[in-house]
Amino acid sequence: MTTDTETTADVIAPTAYRAPEHLDNLAKMARAAVQTTEAGLADLVTGTVRLPADCDTSPEPEDIVGGGDFEQLDEDHDHDDEPALRGLIPAAFTDRGAWRQRRAVWTNAALFHASRSPVYTWRVLNACALGAKVGIRDAWTYLFATEYGQITDKVRRTAAGPEHIADLRADRRKEGKARRHEPLTVYGLTGFTTYTAAVVALGETWGLVMAFPALLPLFWMLFFIGRREQQRREPDTVVGFLDQAEPMTGDAPVTDERITRALRDIKLLAAEEEIRPVGLPTRDEAGNTTIEFKLPAGAVVCGALERKAEAFAGSLGLPLERIDITQGATSKDVTLWVAPMVPFSASSPTSPLVDAERWDVWKGFPFGRNRKGVQKWLDLLWSSMLFGGAQGYGKTGAMYVPAAAGVLDPMCRILLADFKGGADWEELEGVAHRVIIGADPASVDEFVALVDELIDEMDRRFATIRRMPKAQRPEMKITPEMAQTHNMPVIMFVADEIQEAFGVLASREGGVKELAAVIEKLARLIRRGRACGLIVVAAAQRPSAKTVPTDFRDVILKRYSVHTVDNTSSDMILGDGAASRGHTAAGLGQIGVGILMEESGAEKLQIDRITPAQFEAICARGRRLRIEAGTLTGYAASDLLTEAGILAQIRTAFEESGAAELGSTDIARLLHGKDPAADWGQRESESDKAWSSRVGARLGKEIEAALDGTGRSLDRVKVTTLAGSEGRGFRRADLNLVLGA
Repeated sequence: MTTDTETTADVIAPTAYRAPEHLDNLAKMARAAVQTTEAGLADLVTGTVRLPADCDTSPEPEDIVGGGDFEQLDEDHDHDDEPALRGLIPAAFTDRGAWRQRRAVWTNAALFHASRSPVYTWRVLNACALGAKVGIRDAWTYLFATEYGQITDKVRRTAAGPEHIADLRADRRKEGKARRHEPLTVYGLTGFTTYTAAVVALGETWGLVMAFPALLPLFWMLFFIGRREQQRREPDTVVGFLDQAEPMTGDAPVTDERITRALRDIKLLAAEEEIRPVGLPTRDEAGNTTIEFKLPAGAVVCGALERKAEAFAGSLGLPLERIDITQGATSKDVTLWVAPMVPFSASSPTSPLVDAERWDVWKGFPFGRNRKGVQKWLDLLWSSMLFGGAQGYGKTGAMYVPAAAGVLDPMCRILLADFKGGADWEELEGVAHRVIIGADPASVDEFVALVDELIDEMDRRFATIRRMPKAQRPEMKITPEMAQTHNMPVIMFVADEIQEAFGVLASREGGVKELAAVIEKLARLIRRGRACGLIVVAAAQRPSAKTVPTDFRDVILKRYSVHTVDNTSSDMILGDGAASRGHTAAGLGQIGVGILMEESGAEKLQIDRITPAQFEAICARGRRLRIEAGTLTGYAASDLLTEAGILAQIRTAFEESGAAELGSTDIARLLHGKDPAADWGQRESESDKAWSSRVGARLGKEIEAALDGTGRSLDRVKVTTLAGSEGRGFRRADLNLVLGA
């Protein structure tokens, strides 16, 4: 059966090939091709067609061709994914990581030999000089039969008669003359003379620059004669021209030979023992090298190598941080990972969230990279997170990452409690539904009230989920469909320096009980709220049992700690006993690097960088997304970002008066007392009615401008003024509804 594809095709009947071996080969190729498709197993009769990814696989009746036909695609069709073709090409030629490692090895060898070029030049010149000496000597010996002179000397020492010596001299002259008249000698001398004359003429005409290449054959001949003489003089010594390439620096590629030498240096291998590579050494795009090898038979095992890892790294010329040793299937199988530089020594990579137009918190978010450069993703929907560590080491910058993911999802509702009271989270106020700034008693009271509201919201959500049919809530957990259908957006509660609020609560009269109650509610919110879309992202510098009770810390499953001064402080964040298990943030001393503790274990990470300016741009993007989606609510929707905001001023008027209702003139009188130059007061010769009408119209206009684009409104209604009379004004409950308070 065939289907239409985007490429042209010729239908070929394989049965037309009469040779049985051709039919067998076609059948094997058909079976191999379909083993990676949904078509199951096929044979030559059923046939198989590989379709493009964007092609509809549903066959139409008119697309069906007679059984036994298959589709032969044009030559420009991509066959790289064909299993049969891949099976014909060895992995050594197709593995990109192996080629990257080869290039690194070749580059290192080229640099090494380039640095040794003066030595090699001296060796060439020395061999050429020896070749010239030996060549002239041998030529003189042959042309003038000097071996007869040696015979003459021997005869003279035997006291032979003069006639014997004269005969030998005559024979020498005769033999020498015969040799000089041999055709080969004549041709050789003629060729040498012609070659010399040509080189001299070339040098005279074009200079030494052109003459030097013409001399290369002469140098090559002399070098060959010289190397042969060196080997003759030292027959038991291997005379090498190029030295074995050694690592130029610590960044040089690690090879099998380098590993073997290092293991010999630390006495784990004998002089005659070598490792046996398993597979191909590979290098990823980040420059990390992975080499798998098998240790020779004997007492040495991977565990012994792991125990001597520091000495092994030193013998390789690398710091311990750049290598990682893991055991393979057996104790003799070793996987060595080598980093191109000390992990985390480079600047932090920019977070992908910086350039993201929007995000979906349901799919998690990229948090940072581990020592191997692998991107670490986190999913906070089912687990809250605690940040901790010393000031100035990137704790707030790390909190920016989950906050940015929530900001870029217009369906995520942000709640902010910045008990530090600084400017780190000022940009987040533009998207936050609720905002608490500072750790003054009023802010802490608002925090306690917010926790109660979140508990109520959690209970409401669980009640809603319980009322759903079981088919819609198989795990009693919120889903994106539930969130959209039943008005249950993901709520991310960002609380910075939460220990400040706990401290204020504990210092009050009867505050110990109040703090315990708040901690119990927060713990319940973290334990159960994760199943209905409530996330807590909190931070504390040194969350000891006194400042941040353990009942709160222990229910948070994900924790991240930047630099701390000691193991005790690190354990306060990462959990008791983390340092004894080798996971400590003590002494990290590097901004943007910390320890992430999860349910599955701990890992050192370098956080993706989001600068304050980038976070400001992200918050502006998140505000625009919420305005477009109609989800900008609460504090952000009120345009209450500065003290000059009209709604902020009206709320201050309600707080100072303590009244539930205020007339327009009541608000104007209070605003005039704060800023007489703002022209809220009653003008000279202005009647009460005119004043009320003027300030009422002004309030309505400014409120409308403040709420523009939010989909909310705050209208003047009939109220009881502070004087006890009826008039037009505002109710505090209506204002709180607009502000989300």
